[in-house]
Amino acid sequence: ASVLPRPEKSSRGVRHQPPAAMMDPAELQQQMMDKMLVGALEQVERAVDDELDRVENASEEDLAKIRANRVAEMKRKAEERVEQQRNGHGSLTKVNDQKEFFEYSKKSSRLVVLFTRDSNRHGKIMIEHLTFLAARHLEARFIWVDAENAPFLTDKLNIWMLPTIVCLKDNKVKEQHNGLDEIDSSGKYSSGMLEYLLHIDGMLDEAPLYDEELREEEQEMAESDDDN
Repeated sequence: ASVLPRPEKSSRGVRHQPPAAMMDPAELQQQMMDKMLVGALEQVERAVDDELDRVENASEEDLAKIRANRVAEMKRKAEERVEQQRNGHGSLTKVNDQKEFFEYSKKSSRLVVLFTRDSNRHGKIMIEHLTFLAARHLEARFIWVDAENAPFLTDKLNIWMLPTIVCLKDNKVKEQHNGLDEIDSSGKYSSGMLEYLLHIDGMLDEAPLYDEELREEEQEMAESDDDN
C-alpha cells in the first residue's frame, strides 16, 4: 500500500567566434558555463533590485547593506548551480563502469542512484521520472546503474529487488528503497510523489512539483463539490 498521498495527474559579442564544430569540446563547454554564469548573475542583480524596490522605511545606508548581502548570497548560489552543472548535475546519467560510480559519489555530496536493468518495465518508468526530476533539482546528482553489469555494487549494497533507489549523502548510504512499495506498489505514481519521497529522505531541498500536484487535486475536488 502507498505510504504517500497520491495526487491525480491533470489531463554583445563583437569578436567572431568559430563554428561550434571547429572548437575544442572542452573550450566550448567552458564558454557555455561562463555564459550561463554571466546570465545567472544578471538575474541576481535584477532580482535584488526588484526586492529593494519593495522595501519601505529604510535608509539609503540600510538599503545598500541589504543589497550587498543579498547580491553576495545570490551570487554564491548562482556560482554553485553552475559548478553543479559542470559536475553533471541536471540530468540522469547512465553508469557504464562501476568505477564511475565511485567517482560520482566523491564529486557530489548528494547522489540519487537507481539500480535497474533495460528489460525492467518499472525501471524504465522510473528512469523517465528521475530524468524529469534531475533537470529540476541541481542540488543532487542523479545516476542509474544496470544491475546486471554491476555485480560488485549490487552485492555490496545488497540490491535484491529491481528497481531499487539508493540515496548517498557525503559518500554514505542514507536511505535505500527496494521496489516500489514505499511509493506505490501498483507502479501508478507521479513524478511529484517520487520527488516528495526523495525530499523527506533529505536528498532534495524542496518538493514543488508534489505541492503543485496536491493543489491541482484540491482544486479538482473543490470544483467537483461545486458541481454537486
